Amino acid sequence: MISGGGRSVVVEPQEGLVLRTVRLLAVVLLALLPLAVGAGPATAAGRGAAPGDPGITLRVGIKELDPFVVRSSPGTYSGFSIELWDEIAKRNGWLTEYAWHDGPVTGLLDDVQHGGVDVGIAGISITKDREQTLDFSYPMFNAGLQVMARPTAGSDFTSELSGFVGAGVGRYLVALVVVLVVAGNLVWLAGRRRARLDDRPRQRYLPGVGLGMFKAAGVGLAGDFGVGDPVRPVARFVAIVWAIVGVCFVSLFTAAVTTQLTVQSIQSSITGVHDLVGHSVVTVAGTSAERYLQQHEIPYRTVPRIQDAYPLLHQVGGVDAIVFDAPILQHRTTVEPGSTEVLAGGIFAHEDYGIAFTTGSPLRKKVNTTLLEMRADGSYDRIFEHYFGAAGAS
Repeated sequence: MISGGGRSVVVEPQEGLVLRTVRLLAVVLLALLPLAVGAGPATAAGRGAAPGDPGITLRVGIKELDPFVVRSSPGTYSGFSIELWDEIAKRNGWLTEYAWHDGPVTGLLDDVQHGGVDVGIAGISITKDREQTLDFSYPMFNAGLQVMARPTAGSDFTSELSGFVGAGVGRYLVALVVVLVVAGNLVWLAGRRRARLDDRPRQRYLPGVGLGMFKAAGVGLAGDFGVGDPVRPVARFVAIVWAIVGVCFVSLFTAAVTTQLTVQSIQSSITGVHDLVGHSVVTVAGTSAERYLQQHEIPYRTVPRIQDAYPLLHQVGGVDAIVFDAPILQHRTTVEPGSTEVLAGGIFAHEDYGIAFTTGSPLRKKVNTTLLEMRADGSYDRIFEHYFGAAGAS
């Protein structure tokens, strides 16, 4: 304290002034901290926010898999899995930040396993191997594997003509020629006998057999007895029997030709998974379809996306069949304009799709509860029918 001029002035120590300033700033910061925390959206790893709390933002890993996940533009997604997850998030009060993944599904699963995203959803098969490192929701879709193949023939003249080489049609043609040759010889022999009795010149072998085959074809295939109508009762009886046999033959031959050409134009030589051995096969890398082919020792090649497999069915030196998830292949054949691929055989290796979580994630229980609620109130069925129709909704 300094006295002077009748006034006393108190001088604060410098250290005390600094201490008071620091305390004041600390009080202001503590008061503003709750506002700062509440200013931005909370995340699953946010300060004090539990992963399943309403209002949090979840990072959801997705990858392209039509019709489950479709990207119309960056940040704009649609599909069965997207619509299903949006409804789950809405019911739990969660915000969603989608994380797009290119490449095989294994990259998405690795991101889920190591915490890069909170959830993984697309068309992810629930397998024993994956359950060793991840948790899965209740099945969100019942699926399995199926074979897709290309038709073995087109509509060109060469492919249609090749239908006559088929076993069924070929046998009929050979039988017809043999029967006509035999009938031609019989008619020639009968003509020689009649000429001898009538004391007329006998016809030589080749012209006589040719004329006999012509007459036999006219009677058997066209029902036309022509100039040489039989006169004797026995000859007439034989002609009637021959005409009946001819009508039956024509009917069977026509049916065989029709069946052969129809089957050839719409079907593949591959009729199911049992026909894959000896054919070139493609599937998507890192999927359950690839594991199935490995386990059954079926040679194959891989592509990173199913969209890359379809063109290979139509390329020279491409592949004969695709093995992949049944709902994806079924969607392709029923929805894609101008699709000419065919599904060969039924569904095999039945499996389910699920939503993937990091092991021990508290989100799993809430998602399972929501899935059960959606199935109970019919909202799951409405989403299913929008993309796959009413048949087969589970």
